[in-house]
Amino acid sequence: MTATEEFADDAEYGWWLNTHPDGFVLAVRTRSAPLLHRATCPEVDRDVHPGRLGAKGARQVCADTKSALRAWLARELPTDGKLLARCPKCGP
Repeated sequence: MTATEEFADDAEYGWWLNTHPDGFVLAVRTRSAPLLHRATCPEVDRDVHPGRLGAKGARQVCADTKSALRAWLARELPTDGKLLARCPKCGP
C-alpha cells in the first residue's frame, strides 16, 4: 500500500506538488464528491486558488498512485467511497 499525505502548511503542500509531478491529489470538499486531480493540475494549486482550497472542510490528500487515494477514500470516508469524480481539466 502506498502512503498518502495531507499538508496543512502551504509550503509543504507546494513542495510535494513540485517534487511529485506524476502524483495525484484528491480534493475533498464538504458539498460535492471528492475530485481526483493530477499533481500538476492548476485546480489544486493553493497559489492559484487559495480561498477555495483552504475553505472550511476542504482537504487535499496527496499520493503517488490513484489506488492509494481510492484506498484512503474507502477507509476515511466509506459513505463517499464510490463517489470519486475525476477532474475534467487534467483527466487523471
